[in-house]
Amino acid sequence: MARLLQALRRILGSTPSPSPTIPTPSVPSQSVVPRRFPSIDTNFTYFREGDRVFIPGRTPLLTKPLRKGGRTDARRGGQLEHDDIIGRRVRDLIPARKGPAYRLFLPTLEDYVALTPRLVTPIYSADANLIVSLLDIHVAPSSDPDQPPLEILESGTGHGSLTLHLARAIQGANSVPPPFPAASQVVNLVPSPSSSSSSSPTATPRSNPETTTTTETEATEATTTQENWDAWRAQRKAIIHTVDITRKTARHAETLVRGFRRGIYAGNVDFSAGPVETWVAAQKQQRSRRHHNTRTSFVGESDSQTATPAEAVEGKEGEVEPFLSYAILDMPSAHLRIPHVASILKRDGLLAVFMPSVTQIGDCMEVIRRERLPLVQEKVVELGQGISSGRLWDVRFAYPKAKDPLAVAAASGAASGVEEGVEAQEEAGEAVVSAGEEVADGGDAATTASSTTSSSGVTEESQDPVLVCRPKVGLRIVGGGFVGIWRRIEGAGEKVNANANANVDTDA
Repeated sequence: MARLLQALRRILGSTPSPSPTIPTPSVPSQSVVPRRFPSIDTNFTYFREGDRVFIPGRTPLLTKPLRKGGRTDARRGGQLEHDDIIGRRVRDLIPARKGPAYRLFLPTLEDYVALTPRLVTPIYSADANLIVSLLDIHVAPSSDPDQPPLEILESGTGHGSLTLHLARAIQGANSVPPPFPAASQVVNLVPSPSSSSSSSPTATPRSNPETTTTTETEATEATTTQENWDAWRAQRKAIIHTVDITRKTARHAETLVRGFRRGIYAGNVDFSAGPVETWVAAQKQQRSRRHHNTRTSFVGESDSQTATPAEAVEGKEGEVEPFLSYAILDMPSAHLRIPHVASILKRDGLLAVFMPSVTQIGDCMEVIRRERLPLVQEKVVELGQGISSGRLWDVRFAYPKAKDPLAVAAASGAASGVEEGVEAQEEAGEAVVSAGEEVADGGDAATTASSTTSSSGVTEESQDPVLVCRPKVGLRIVGGGFVGIWRRIEGAGEKVNANANANVDTDA
């Protein structure tokens, strides 16, 4: 009877059941970060207002952003009402007015890049995926506030295709972003004349009280959204800095990134418009000023506040530590920007240069060799249709193994120098054409580069190197471009750059 009463007490809850107590682990309060910002809707199983919908068929279509009361013209004279799409499940059969029904769904990243309006030719998804895989990016979420973020520079935003692929690759390091502000976040590195002229005083029109109240409410909401956006951006652990020379193109790319999957990747990217060298200089000034203010804050708060920007930057630019883990150059004359970008590239960081011609990759190598930059070439890959994983190319500077007949003739001073000089020029031409075959086959790179003086008294290092460009395997085919990959290695500006980067050995 006592056991029955005890069981009833346990069921009715009058007496707590003697269950073993499970010790709760002591978690420091700093590790539990409350959710501070409202996030965007990431439930992609339903169509929401603002989504762009993919209409399949022989000629696929991409609708404009869904709006209440809007419509999209489909094939065969049909029309799709946006009100019939908003709120429906993805891949539902949606009837069209004066036409067949369509099974709609959200576009993939490949379809989105190919079907969105463009101002410039994009890097299509097949090539963009390969470029991202060559960078070998790995990120993970981190709660350590002292850990610096992973930063990537993309110079040449263009259509925004590669920007989206890079943003997707680093998404795991950041949380879901809050709703982004309606105003553009593109930073103009070079002030336009219109901005200065717009600062001139203008007559303010008389305002309606009701309109003023509505405007103030909207301004307050916009300010709150901007503050939440800036606060969230300050705690990111992976950032893409993308720079385009044209503000119009940068604004278009920003709109494209915001329009894909409700802007899930928009928070990972910071857009800028202007020359990349201007961006590099601005970043150095901003970070050196921040470093200077941090140091002066220990001395006194008033001293750091009274210092002018010029005083904060002066003499401190050299103290800026490299902060880029990856850099991608996709722009005309990209080889001229390599010295600027190399100065802020971290140790063991990767530099990728996308060029339409393989000889332009040679221009990059010439700049690296001439400027003695601490960059070592890892590979050159050809992109294009029919090349699934890229075709490797052998692009390097090589010194001809054969003696220079012109140098021998000039050193000997023989009486028959005229006739021998003609023959020497023909042989020298053959040596330049087939320089790749005349380099020591199977020889060690360092041994070949530091060859002893020949019998004519002319060393190989005194000769001009020959640029060798040839496919690693098979014949050359017409592709979509070439990507050169370089890695920053400290101390590579002298010996490593002369031997490994010049790549005087031939294994082909």
